[in-house]
Amino acid sequence: MEVQTSNGVNTAYLSVQQTTSQKQAQQSQQTQTAETQQNTPDSMALNPAAQPADQVKLSSSVTVKNLDTVKAIEQMHTRMNQLVKGTRETNEALNKAAEQVNFMQGNLTSIIKNFPPFPIDSKERQELLMSYTSIRQEMMKMTIPQPPPPMYEQVKHEWDKTVGQNGQMLSSAVPALETTSSDTQVNEAAAQLENASAGLANLSSSVTKALIGG
Repeated sequence: MEVQTSNGVNTAYLSVQQTTSQKQAQQSQQTQTAETQQNTPDSMALNPAAQPADQVKLSSSVTVKNLDTVKAIEQMHTRMNQLVKGTRETNEALNKAAEQVNFMQGNLTSIIKNFPPFPIDSKERQELLMSYTSIRQEMMKMTIPQPPPPMYEQVKHEWDKTVGQNGQMLSSAVPALETTSSDTQVNEAAAQLENASAGLANLSSSVTKALIGG
């Protein structure tokens, strides 16, 4: 009985020892595995070249294309600003010329519609004709800048009827009068001014339409 008891105790003790050793071995293996995973660097992080090359190339291609598009828009915007500025300067000068023509027309209308008609030697009539001459001289010195080339090519046929190559109004477009001019001459000048006024308005409209593509 003593031997059997001793052997049973020994057997139980050995069994417990074996179980404990197995658990310790498993825990040790799990710990080593966890440490290995923590200390092992990500291969993608250490080696950027391992990232997909096609994806990098695609991103670079898109950004370059977008940059080129922005540059093209910027250049187009700058060019458009230049065209707008040139057209504005032309229209400002045409408007000033039209205003002067209107003043001159007003002087002649005062002579034509006065009743009874002014005598040739009337002081008031002479003053109106002197004012007409003064405004005309000022107009003849004025320079009307040509619109930018793209627009000028479209309105050249109209432009050349009113404005000379030097940028000044053609003398034929605005007739000259003297203080001694007859009623017939005044009437003819008034008719020419009517045409000049319409010509300036049409020219301004044509230049503007050429700018906006109308």
